[in-house]
Amino acid sequence: MADVEPSPYGDCKFVARVEHIKTLTQAIKSICFNDYGMLQVSEDGLRITVEQGKSIQATLFMPPGAFMEFRVQDFQCFGLKMNVLSECLNLFGSADCSLRMMYKDKGDPLRIILYPHDDDDVSTECAIKTMDCDEPIDYDQNLKDPDLNVIFVRGPNLSKVFHELEKSAEEFEFVTSPNRPHFKITTVGIMQAVFSVEVAKTSPMMMMFNCKQTVVARYKSQQIRITNKAMQSATKVAIKTNSVGLLELHLVMQGDSQEEIFIQFFIIPLLNTD
Repeated sequence: MADVEPSPYGDCKFVARVEHIKTLTQAIKSICFNDYGMLQVSEDGLRITVEQGKSIQATLFMPPGAFMEFRVQDFQCFGLKMNVLSECLNLFGSADCSLRMMYKDKGDPLRIILYPHDDDDVSTECAIKTMDCDEPIDYDQNLKDPDLNVIFVRGPNLSKVFHELEKSAEEFEFVTSPNRPHFKITTVGIMQAVFSVEVAKTSPMMMMFNCKQTVVARYKSQQIRITNKAMQSATKVAIKTNSVGLLELHLVMQGDSQEEIFIQFFIIPLLNTD
């Protein structure tokens, strides 16, 4: 009877490899708005979720196809410090690196090994402490309504719109409607100064427009600004709102090998829109 060759990863329950980390690093940075995040991994892929109270939630998602290698046993879930993860990915600065992630079991660290492409003799390994964590809020169930307003726009265009809006604004008002102005963003500043941008459904920046009702909702400026880093790297953005104004921004980021990484923001509206 032939001997069974041992796995090179020992008893690891999760192993993944990314050939180029630039896009992943940008994605991680864009959701580092809280100290702690939750990493979940299953056969569906890898998710990292960060929340700020009950006002905003961001989830980074990488399907198995975005990895050069992806192995997982069962469902794995643990918490970790987001700034530590981000710093580990940036140890070689802007140098192009490949990445290997390994995780054994509950209580064990997440191990990350970086291999710079320009030096085969160098690598570095980080062990990131993991911890128990609470399940994130499931906002997705609130956006299953068939009467959702859904808009797909080109990422660079939307990023430019946000960049041009008033920097000192306290609130953002979003209007999505089957009628004109179709899609409108208004900022309200400290002195109640108002600045707005309207985008018609026939605009070149629109990729898809499907609005069935008029929804007007306001959000804290801080909530919207949190999405800026991800918006700057996104190739396209889906904007979804339900009747009470729960806002989902679903961004697509494309890596050097054409793999796609997704970031999903859920933003809770302010109660008073008057």
